Amino acid sequence: MRESEGLIVPVEVEGQHNPRRREGALLCSCNQRVEGQGIAMSLTTPEKIRTLQRKLYIKAKQEPAFRFYALYDKVCREDILNHAWRLVRANGGSPGVDGVSFAAIENGGGEESFLRDLSRELQEKSYQAQPVRRVMIPKADGSKRPLGIPTIRDRVVQMAVKLVIEPIFEADFSPHSYGFRPKRSAHDAVDDIVKALWAGHTRVIDADLSKYFDTIPHDKLMAVVAQRIVDGKILNLIKQWLKAPVISEDGNGKRKTVGGGKNNRKGTPQGGVISPLLSNAYLHILDRIWQRYCLRDKMGAHLVRYADDCVPRRRTEGLSPSCSYAA
Repeated sequence: MRESEGLIVPVEVEGQHNPRRREGALLCSCNQRVEGQGIAMSLTTPEKIRTLQRKLYIKAKQEPAFRFYALYDKVCREDILNHAWRLVRANGGSPGVDGVSFAAIENGGGEESFLRDLSRELQEKSYQAQPVRRVMIPKADGSKRPLGIPTIRDRVVQMAVKLVIEPIFEADFSPHSYGFRPKRSAHDAVDDIVKALWAGHTRVIDADLSKYFDTIPHDKLMAVVAQRIVDGKILNLIKQWLKAPVISEDGNGKRKTVGGGKNNRKGTPQGGVISPLLSNAYLHILDRIWQRYCLRDKMGAHLVRYADDCVPRRRTEGLSPSCSYAA
């Protein structure tokens, strides 16, 4: 199976978002160390945060129709912002449009001052998302794809929001979805495919949604998010990130706006910390249709999805040579 192109910047730490699956696990691995760029830090999720995540997950699992309304205060918590910083710092990556690097933050006022100011902005509701820096990344076929790099400041807030809302959506996500999910990996998806092949599902179709991240409709995405989240302040943050202007820079250093903005109605930048979760939430519509209409039983098919890559597989017996099917 072809793996989804996924994120390139910031670089994900191996195992942070897609380690080997462990039954009953919720989020990040508990005992990781990241070494690089002269630092070594523990990515252990603090127990207080894990307790919150477990409570949110259990509540969402037990009440599929429950809509969460008091989450913003959790995002502003010192421990969550500190852990979000550590995760973003470990991922590394380039500065955003403001040019502020990790080194500049650490050698300037320091991370404590940086997080204190960020927390104050969030609590005072004066936080505003900054524009996203666009770079073009070469692909294997010689073409290029756009990558959006938020500022470090915005990446930290996105990570804080992700820490709080991801358990809620994880309670809903389907078992055949593997991309950009905690405790799941591309290896798990391949294992699923191999098992299905042994079970007789030998007709394989590899379907990739073209330019998926760039074409997600904002109104429908926000409607999906609002099925679970009704905290207006959280929804406002997500809208800010979706509407952030996208800035490109030519070889002469001249900047111009190439996308985004208030009138933009589609797309979530690849490179944003929150983008994979939002994309999975929107694609969960496909998973729900698959389950609601019992397509596995009706069509004798088995679906494996890794983000925007879908691999439906169907049993061979009784099918004519021309019979095919895609999802």
